[in-house]
Amino acid sequence: MSYEAYNAFATAVQKEMQRLDYEEQLGILTIVVTAMNNKKKQVPAMSREEKLSLFEKFKGSMKVPADFEARKEYLEYLDERYSV
Repeated sequence: MSYEAYNAFATAVQKEMQRLDYEEQLGILTIVVTAMNNKKKQVPAMSREEKLSLFEKFKGSMKVPADFEARKEYLEYLDERYSV
């Protein structure tokens, strides 16, 4: 469903909901929430192999050099930022 179609549908539902009593509103909201939950369940999860391949791909980009000193880097950053 496109954004425009969803937005038009949501606007129409919002207008119609004003005319309904609380029990009818609750029934419609229950249908919407159930549909959203079913949509979530339909999305296939990544396989273990896919997850591991992504982990292997990105773990190298998260490594920090052995000589990295967080405190020193932070203090240098503060010196540069607040020096006049």
